[in-house]
Amino acid sequence: MNYDTTKPPPSSVGSAARAFLVLEIILKYGPIKPAQICQNSGLGRSSVHRAIHLLVDQGWVRQQLGNRACVATYQLDQLAVDANFSQPVQDQIYPVLKELCSAHYLHGDIAFLFGAGRIKLVESTDSKADTNAELSLVSSDIATAVYSIMEPAQITRLTSRALKNVGAAETEEIISGQLAKRIVKARQDGNMAWSPDQSMVSIPFQDETQLFGAVRLRQKTATSTARQVLLFVAAELQRSLPEVFK
Repeated sequence: MNYDTTKPPPSSVGSAARAFLVLEIILKYGPIKPAQICQNSGLGRSSVHRAIHLLVDQGWVRQQLGNRACVATYQLDQLAVDANFSQPVQDQIYPVLKELCSAHYLHGDIAFLFGAGRIKLVESTDSKADTNAELSLVSSDIATAVYSIMEPAQITRLTSRALKNVGAAETEEIISGQLAKRIVKARQDGNMAWSPDQSMVSIPFQDETQLFGAVRLRQKTATSTARQVLLFVAAELQRSLPEVFK
């Protein structure tokens, strides 16, 4: 690894930032000696040693016997195991979604279809949104959007599982074919599921690990041009992230 020249010069950042830079190098290349950290980070010898001492004091790094090479500790590994990480595709989507929603006065939500057939909202530009909320596999527009890019066998498997846990109204939606009609309509609309009043639209995605999800765009306040604004932002989102919204 060589120092990334697109980042601020190491000398211009604070001690905490230098410590995190040293930690990043140790995590990627450890066990690694201080001299090699200097070479790979662009930091001076004293800055590297101060960063190492800070990380050792935190219990995240220790130096090996004999050669004094730095290595991450089990304590840091346990912190990582217990951490709640965002999905890689989520990290790609959120900065673009944030910018577009801010520019066009919208709210944006990100949801994933997780194992055991659960669709959950995981992130939102709306501070009032419950980002741990589980969504309906039958009635939510997000579920309809996700189904629109699935194979029939996948949809059948999920809806069969849903039948065991939903109420009479949602059971009727599946059995009567109303859900199937909504999926067909979403496919006709370019794999976009609209709310009945056109104030929300959900756009599905599938990442390289086969994780399904959707972004939902929604108006903060109802306007007469809601559909046009949502269509434009949806197109911009897809254009900006073609590898996600295929």
